Amino acid sequence: MKIDRLIGILSILLQEEKVTASYLAEIFEVSRRTINRDVEALLRAGIPLATSQGQNGGISIMPAYRIDRTVLTSSEMQSILTGLRSLDSVAGTSRYQQLMKKLSVDQASVQVPESHIMINLSSWYKSSLSPKIELIQEAIENSHSIRFYYYAPSGEMERSIDPYLLVFQWSSWYVWGYCRDRKDFRMFKLNRIQELADTGEHYEKLPLPPFECFPENPFPVSFKVTAVCEPEIKWRLIEEFGIDCFKEREDGKLLFEAGFSNKENLYGWLLSMGDQIELMEPKELRKDMEGLAMGIYEKYAGKRKDLLLAANAKEGYNKT
Repeated sequence: MKIDRLIGILSILLQEEKVTASYLAEIFEVSRRTINRDVEALLRAGIPLATSQGQNGGISIMPAYRIDRTVLTSSEMQSILTGLRSLDSVAGTSRYQQLMKKLSVDQASVQVPESHIMINLSSWYKSSLSPKIELIQEAIENSHSIRFYYYAPSGEMERSIDPYLLVFQWSSWYVWGYCRDRKDFRMFKLNRIQELADTGEHYEKLPLPPFECFPENPFPVSFKVTAVCEPEIKWRLIEEFGIDCFKEREDGKLLFEAGFSNKENLYGWLLSMGDQIELMEPKELRKDMEGLAMGIYEKYAGKRKDLLLAANAKEGYNKT
């Protein structure tokens, strides 16, 4: 967009003594003629630019309009660029890479690849996630509503919302906006969204309620669990609950204690450990696990048993 390019050109001119039209054309991927028109637009807006011809010619801005380079230190600029670079890990374009070039005060002193921090926001779903993020981002910028099918534990539904924010939290991406069906602001997880489309319908921005991030612990503890674990899964206990979640017994096994928010999460977690863990408390949940285990057994070993019985019956018939 032209306004973005004008701001970018002004940002570079505030930081550099002098730049050429060809340099700006390369940075913003436009023609020199377009840059010349942009310079004229900035002049009409009252920005005191000067142009000069010849070997050392170029475009510059009056010193009185310069920003002191010490406003942002090199380390502070590095932190900004690291954050911007992380957004390119999920974006479908190089827009943040281009923005980094605009913000770099001194390319020699601010080298993004040498940053000591690398933030990668991409996921296994990047191929499907990036187009969603790009579409929602454009819809927010253009104040367009979006429509999609949403797959939630409560069922499948079609929703239309006016998007306001893209949110990254709990290692997942969400869109926060005004849901036209619920008449309220709602959060929707992008991985559960399918058939996403920009309706092209313009919406007027509403006075926004304060966006409240979810509490630091979004899954409040409902009950405590005690389990005996094999030492082979110690790494998982440490990774998911911390090193203080268990004590080593004299027999080498681990006595695990932690809180869970609901039974479904607990059962899924226990089953993912296979036979490396045994639930001890609460006792009433042991009965539930027994039922789950028997159901799984009947799906697999039970079918094999039926086949064996049928084979034995056939063999007995042949003998008679």
